[in-house]
Amino acid sequence: MQLKTIKNKNIKWWVGTVSCIILFLVIGIFGYEKMSFLFNGVKIEASIEKNSDSSLATIKGVASKATYISINGREIFITKSGDFSESVVLLPGFSVVTINARDKFGKTALKKFEVVTEENSSSFAFKNGEIVN
Repeated sequence: MQLKTIKNKNIKWWVGTVSCIILFLVIGIFGYEKMSFLFNGVKIEASIEKNSDSSLATIKGVASKATYISINGREIFITKSGDFSESVVLLPGFSVVTINARDKFGKTALKKFEVVTEENSSSFAFKNGEIVN
């Protein structure tokens, strides 16, 4: 009975119904795209470059939508677009560099670099801001 009444509707009713469905579908897709940052959270893209003549390595990358970022537990500065660059000292042997990022909604991201340094680089000791060997 109900199927018969739907089939008997005129073209004006069908155009209006299909137009409403398409309109709500477009609004839903647009709303999802604009609010997707809530679902996705922060993303980290980073690389590590080690100097061959020292134990110093530079970590560069982008943490999109991040408000806080730390490397090995130490907070670093980021630009408004999420770019960062920081130098870290790698110990001889096996080292782990951990990057933590958090956005304003509390979502977090983690990226780890595991680096093996085979060559023996010279070491430095600091005392009261002066280098002591």
